[in-house]
Amino acid sequence: MTWRETVATLRADFAINEFAEPRVTLAVWRLGQSAHGRPGVLGFAVRRLHGVLDQLWTRSVIGAELPRSVPAGPGLRLPHAGRGVVIHSATRLGSNITLYHQVTLGVRKSGIPPVVGDGVLLGVGARVLGPVHLGDGCSIGANAVVVTDVPAAGVYVGIPARPVVRSADRTAPAPDPGAEAAAAEGGADALAPTAIAQP
Repeated sequence: MTWRETVATLRADFAINEFAEPRVTLAVWRLGQSAHGRPGVLGFAVRRLHGVLDQLWTRSVIGAELPRSVPAGPGLRLPHAGRGVVIHSATRLGSNITLYHQVTLGVRKSGIPPVVGDGVLLGVGARVLGPVHLGDGCSIGANAVVVTDVPAAGVYVGIPARPVVRSADRTAPAPDPGAEAAAAEGGADALAPTAIAQP
């Protein structure tokens, strides 16, 4: 990412994050992303500066792990400044994503991280354990544990996360045997199953 691209991306981020704390988190993260892999003395100096800021702000104050190696498109929204967010260093994030607090983007036994499409919303405490792909415009409910791919515009809730089936009078997660088998493989089967109703 060039310096010019970093500034343009940060402007897009700031446009949807009006408060100071998310902007500071994003500025520190984007600074690190811009220097990641950049050769030369300037790249080295910016990586050292990012390391200090990341330790002081992102890890100590916000309690998040936002590796500079993670590519993330513009328009990233952090409603709670990214508090408690943990992202695997090889995860890929699209554009216009919303990450609520306590979200984890990690891996299971395979070691392959998630790929998150554009316009995805990840609710409070959501856990996405790769290898999975979250399709464009999908929504993951609060505290859901995602262990299978989510199609574009899908809405998934529960442990393990299942698609929401909408009807005229109620909303409930549909059973997904594939998700339950994948959860058992990743160890999520020990968690109590839950479902979150979405109106």
